[in-house]
Amino acid sequence: MINQITNYKELLQEKARLQALLTEQELQIKEDWQVIKEDLRPYANAAATIRNFLTRKATVSAMQLGVNIFADGFVKKVLLGNMGWLTRTIIPFFIKNYASHLTDEPEKILQKIKSFFKKKHTKQEEETIHETGMEAV
Repeated sequence: MINQITNYKELLQEKARLQALLTEQELQIKEDWQVIKEDLRPYANAAATIRNFLTRKATVSAMQLGVNIFADGFVKKVLLGNMGWLTRTIIPFFIKNYASHLTDEPEKILQKIKSFFKKKHTKQEEETIHETGMEAV
């Protein structure tokens, strides 16, 4: 229970106590909000990926045209040639949609392709590369 305030000095002390309590609670709310955002990050990433599969970016670039030709030509006719019509229609649709979100950053795509084909090193080789800064051919 709160003590009854009888003079101005007690009023100022109570005001300072309440201000400190307010500041502490605001800080706690901010920390809780950060924890909630961190906990929901995997779901947000999954939702963004699903959104990329279901929607296509409006811009058209040369790289996106190449991906569309690849999806319609190679994937649809060669890889999925023996599949049913539904599969041959849906999979290229998803590939085109997802790729339309990637084509605005061609440097990242090239880097991913290079890293995919790059030689895998053993742990000892990685330590040597890291120490010397150069990769042996």
